[in-house]
Amino acid sequence: MTDTTWAYRLTAPFQFERVEVPVPSTAGPGELLVELTAGAVCGSDLPFARGALVPAGGAGQPGRPMHEVVGIVRASEHSDFAPGDEVVGWASNWDALRGFFVTHGSQVAKVRTSTTAPLATVAQSVACLMTVFDRLGPLDGRSVGIIGVGPFGLMTSILAKHFGAGRITGVDPLDRRADAEGLPFDGLLRLNSRVWAEDITDADRPDIVIEMVGHQPSTVADGMNAVAKGGTVLAFGVPDDDWYALPMRSFFRRNGTLITGVTTHHRDTLERAQDYLIDNPWFAERIVTDVVPIENVGDAFHAACHPKPGQRKIVLSV
Repeated sequence: MTDTTWAYRLTAPFQFERVEVPVPSTAGPGELLVELTAGAVCGSDLPFARGALVPAGGAGQPGRPMHEVVGIVRASEHSDFAPGDEVVGWASNWDALRGFFVTHGSQVAKVRTSTTAPLATVAQSVACLMTVFDRLGPLDGRSVGIIGVGPFGLMTSILAKHFGAGRITGVDPLDRRADAEGLPFDGLLRLNSRVWAEDITDADRPDIVIEMVGHQPSTVADGMNAVAKGGTVLAFGVPDDDWYALPMRSFFRRNGTLITGVTTHHRDTLERAQDYLIDNPWFAERIVTDVVPIENVGDAFHAACHPKPGQRKIVLSV
């Protein structure tokens, strides 16, 4: 192994320069040195790519922002992993836009799916969604509204039905009919979520609203205004701000519940996600539409920030 490796450093919105950096070393018990083979672009990376937010600090640091990864273990300080293991999961420091990165063994699992590295990245996304349905509990036929029918919204519809949801409605201003074809949506509304929330009738209010957009308070507020009396809003989309102004009076009067869905039990959810993907091998192929060479990282982030029909999950491949 050489002493240096490539990395990409953000220099301006959607502009990355390739630099040479030292190969990092595992610094503590439980850590792994992993060679990157594929990494997916996540919505929580996008504000940083636009220049608006720096996750975990360190503007312009090589490797940021990317955390949804597949790679090969090259050195291990964790008893469950050995050099040569292929792993999927999280890069602990969000700095995986590099040839080698360090992550903690508790945040990855050995790859068990028989597929390519780009498709294997989907296990991380499904693991995040396992947390959503853990937080919601048994669905038992309850109706679900999904705000944002991008890649995570599409995956949410599939898993909501898997976990027992009744009627599923998707809300997105983009025309997602082709993306959602064959998926378990009972209704797909091409609307801004504010229009949906203002015009919805009591009979159409879902028992659960899952907000998949994030980055601003308006879609959370729309979910709170649209949900049924006694219903639940799950804010999955990552917030960019510390403080949100939300319609608490009406939500309080309808006895609503607001919850979030941050993944904490990484290994457990990754293993459950892989169990699901092994049983449903079509799932990852349906979700990943763009596999982009790592050299075109700026183009990949620009595309992810400008969603369009037919574009779902974007994955960078080494």
